[in-house]
Amino acid sequence: MYLFFYNGEPITILKKEPFPMQVDRGSPKPPPKECTFPNTNPFDPALDAVVRIFPPIDCSNQTANIVYLDNFALAVNQSKLHLVLAPGQNFSHCWYKEIVRQQGSDTRFNFSWTSENFTQSVSLPLWNENIVTECFDTNYTVISRSYFSLIRKKPKVEKYLNQKYWEHKRKNNPSDTLSFLLIGIDGMSKQNFERAMPKTRNFLIEKMGGIELYKYNKLAFETFPNVLALLTGHTPEEFYRDWKYNRTGYVDQINEHFLWSKARGLGYRTAMMLDAQSLTAFHYQKRPTILASTRDKLMRSGDKHCYGDIPEVTVIHDYWLQLVRAFGKYRTTPFFGYSFSVRITHDESDLASKGDEAYHKFLTDLVATDALENTVIVWFSDHGPRFGPIRETYHGRIETSTPYLFFVFPPWFRGKYPELMRTLEINRNRLSSHFDVHETLKDLMFLKIGPRKPGTLKERAISLFREIPKERTCAQAGIPGEFCVCGRFYEAKLPQTTYYLIALTLLEKVNSFVGYSPSATAVSSLGSATSLPSKPPLGAQEGSKNSDSGVASATKPANGATENNQNSTKSGGIPPPTMTVLPPGKLRELCAHLSLEKVESVYQITNDQLQSLKVNSYRVTIRTVPGEGLFEGLVNHDQQSGETQVVGDVVRINLYRGQADCVVDPWLRQFCFCRVA
Repeated sequence: MYLFFYNGEPITILKKEPFPMQVDRGSPKPPPKECTFPNTNPFDPALDAVVRIFPPIDCSNQTANIVYLDNFALAVNQSKLHLVLAPGQNFSHCWYKEIVRQQGSDTRFNFSWTSENFTQSVSLPLWNENIVTECFDTNYTVISRSYFSLIRKKPKVEKYLNQKYWEHKRKNNPSDTLSFLLIGIDGMSKQNFERAMPKTRNFLIEKMGGIELYKYNKLAFETFPNVLALLTGHTPEEFYRDWKYNRTGYVDQINEHFLWSKARGLGYRTAMMLDAQSLTAFHYQKRPTILASTRDKLMRSGDKHCYGDIPEVTVIHDYWLQLVRAFGKYRTTPFFGYSFSVRITHDESDLASKGDEAYHKFLTDLVATDALENTVIVWFSDHGPRFGPIRETYHGRIETSTPYLFFVFPPWFRGKYPELMRTLEINRNRLSSHFDVHETLKDLMFLKIGPRKPGTLKERAISLFREIPKERTCAQAGIPGEFCVCGRFYEAKLPQTTYYLIALTLLEKVNSFVGYSPSATAVSSLGSATSLPSKPPLGAQEGSKNSDSGVASATKPANGATENNQNSTKSGGIPPPTMTVLPPGKLRELCAHLSLEKVESVYQITNDQLQSLKVNSYRVTIRTVPGEGLFEGLVNHDQQSGETQVVGDVVRINLYRGQADCVVDPWLRQFCFCRVA
């Protein structure tokens, strides 16, 4: 423990390692030429204190859904009526209403008409897509509601897609036409998937032949840039710069770049299912059924994971089962489906264990449809846990950057395309990212028999059916250094003044976001405005401390997007161009100057590029006051000049709700502790 005085205030610099056996304590060794991920055990006993396994979602105590979908008819479950009837009351009838959007509005809905009463079952007309059922007792009190979204074959749409499909066959001559089903879960590392959802994972591998990518690295802190790379092959910065995309607006502006738009142009039916429009990076704005159901106090009065007496996530699963049954059996009716579920895991990654039974049942039902003969499943997450108790640990610092991704191919695919599958088996042990999966999906859309040229180190995105170079680095793969888990990292052994310098470099960066210039008492070589090299140095995956919500990332926009912002610099954590720009003086009036309370951890990262640049790189986590903020960043220390600089994103990794209400902009709020509550 070291004690310093900063701006007249005492600070403690404490090297903290929750699980010291996991970190090398010797001198840094030359890094391997091939990217090597740290070997972490998902079931390490050291995690027992911070990992919890929850029982399955139990909705049995919620208001019962007494109407169910039986093919394209609605039926009353007579055995459930006693669960919703008050003593002395009898069942009267049910009806259903069609839910439609109001003209000229994306967020308001109406009930267009009401069906006839039914007490047993009723057939649905071919045009109903979104409906709600209401059931009544003899006092005309609503005792249950159920919501359904239905897959409907629309003659005009089918005619258009059929034309596009045969145009695709004539023009591109794919050797096979495959459908795609992308199933995403928010914030799940591959290690947590193994811990929390063993039944689902085992079924995926053992019964469906799932192929896992072992060295799959995230690209960014939050969901949006990660799934954007998967679905478009681009970064937010590229869209800001090249298409003038403003994230506060609609994704329609860049929709043509998404895989589903490419698929539609090739004759694919496209579908999207999301469970929380405010948390899924983007959403389909025209969503009357979701809007109606989320406002239903009768059916949403209890567990947030329940939709009446059924798990909410099964509603999404049932929709995909409809889609697969409707179109999956024929190669001439391909589909592209994308879903991303947030509500179970967003606030706490351990809650994934609550969904293991539901997801296992979904996969079991999916296989039972016998309609996967032409479908490729991509089972993925965007990133690992960003907060929670596990983020305080060595394991958590690795897991935050290692989401899972599995491919499931039709049974015949391996026999027909042995060379492609052999290459995929090689690449599952090579460094890859969302960019590469995007290229792979495009490759599959225009599938050809024959060998592929090996990938090169100059390519950011390489189809997994082309061999990825073994020596590929994070920089070459487009993975920012602060999120890269290639290379080794060690407990830093530094002079006290260097510890002080590195910690204060990060602190000064955090304060600069809310208008504060570097302190006059800070060491002169802090270098708060030093410029970055053309390619950020590699390595790093450290950080700590738990959170509950309100976590944000200091994302990097296009080059030059904020050069004139006085409250930003050209080093790490440049504000995105969509932020509300306030003068530094105004920010200082609103937000307190943060002081260093403690250095939680400093780790040195080693890899080839850092050694060639004569730069030492450190993953640093500091605690600040007021507010007990925990900030994480990558700080480079030039061995020759002694200068330091923050590289890439600066992230706050613990709760700040209620501390920054004086600032509206979500990007700035993570760095602000309001002077007046």
